[in-house]
Amino acid sequence: MIALRTNPATRWLLGAAVLASLALGANPARKAFVRALVGRDGQVPMDMFLGTSSGPGLAPAQHVRVVLLDGLGAATASGLPALSAVCAAGQELRIDVGFPTVSLPVQAALWTGRTQQQSGLQYRATQLEAPPAGATPSQVPGSVALAESHPEIVRSFGFTSTRPDPARDPEDPEAWRAAFPEQAVQAVASSSRLVHVHVLRVDEAGHAAGAASSAYTEAVRGADELLGRLRAASPADALWVVLADHGHRPAGGHGGEEPEIRIVRGCVAGPGIAPSPTVASIHLVDLARALADALGAELPSDARGRRWSDALADPAPGVTLPRPGAMRVAIAGLLAILAIGWGVRSDRSSRWWPRVPWALLVALVGIGVMHGWPSLSDPPVFAPRGLQLWLACVPAAVLALGLGLAGQSPRAQLAPALGLFAAALVLCRAPEAWLLPGLGLGEAGPPLMPRWSATVSVLFVVVRSVAEGAALAWLLRPLGTRLRSRTRAGA
Repeated sequence: MIALRTNPATRWLLGAAVLASLALGANPARKAFVRALVGRDGQVPMDMFLGTSSGPGLAPAQHVRVVLLDGLGAATASGLPALSAVCAAGQELRIDVGFPTVSLPVQAALWTGRTQQQSGLQYRATQLEAPPAGATPSQVPGSVALAESHPEIVRSFGFTSTRPDPARDPEDPEAWRAAFPEQAVQAVASSSRLVHVHVLRVDEAGHAAGAASSAYTEAVRGADELLGRLRAASPADALWVVLADHGHRPAGGHGGEEPEIRIVRGCVAGPGIAPSPTVASIHLVDLARALADALGAELPSDARGRRWSDALADPAPGVTLPRPGAMRVAIAGLLAILAIGWGVRSDRSSRWWPRVPWALLVALVGIGVMHGWPSLSDPPVFAPRGLQLWLACVPAAVLALGLGLAGQSPRAQLAPALGLFAAALVLCRAPEAWLLPGLGLGEAGPPLMPRWSATVSVLFVVVRSVAEGAALAWLLRPLGTRLRSRTRAGA
């Protein structure tokens, strides 16, 4: 494994140290990666371009009512009576909320017109210290926002008044939850120009039991009934905007870029919105532009959303997702090819099958069968110990042990795994996020990229499992050699 001119005992000790370091160090390194991924704000450079916009925007509205049904997936939303009534009265939408699909960053895009990559708000869950510059609610006098729970989100965007308000609302969360529907109805019926109602029961049920659960279905039903009450209490001239901020996996979880999580059902109805039999696809930053136009607000100069008519005419699918550039893909591909080649060359057998990185393939198959393609919506990707991922890789560790005991070099299995790992690190921007700031060449940011950041988290576990099997085989190799020598001597 290590080409040094040393005696066999020294080579064995060095090899054992390297393999043990990989096996033991992968888990704490993965924890550090996940902490940087979800605990660090920062802009992510991207080449997004939605095109120029010259068409008409929404006409000003005297009253605007925005209801956000947190965690409501598009498939579940399709048959809801009250939501469908709003859509039938105006324009039904499929809204791409961008990435990552996390509530506070998504609402920041709704109220500022800047994507998560522009704002630098990625997996942010805590209240912002100050409203973002150019946030629409801060430009509307008397604007009101009510949150069923987690009021730190609505308190982040400059509404004149937010509820629950410690000065007049119950401190007990359950008491406020009971009062919330009636308070929301009163706010919607008021003369306030902008009222935002954040309904969270669906998201809470999704996290607790998953989107396939009866609890989720019941929460959805209750949220739709509340929407019906709110609509009935609204001023007749109100512009209505109803949407979700993300969906949920069947077993619970969100945050990734999967279409079923990222693309939600929305409805806009009221003055200036002609009923349409078609469903339009737009981006959340487009809807932010429409809200700003209706309220007479000025979005930040770098807000990317288009005017209403232009947005409806061009869905521009997936354009707000950050992607690795061509140079990054080329570097990652070269790393993977070189590592696989190095591993294949470690076995000098004339037969093809000993050259195949079987342990790596078995690990990837195990992950795929148990977890599917790695996703930032999947809770095990963020689990501190990665136990569920590790269990999927146990057969690979056993196979690496068996191949090592049969005499295969650890490099044959580990080099390809490390090559894929290095390639995924490049694709998710880890060098910029970790290495360059340490050299004083930029600010630390999240190693964040759709799909590839989740892949890195998983490959930490894959490398760990293959290294565990290879390390154990390496440690047992002298014993195996001695036993084979004794057997031949006895024969």
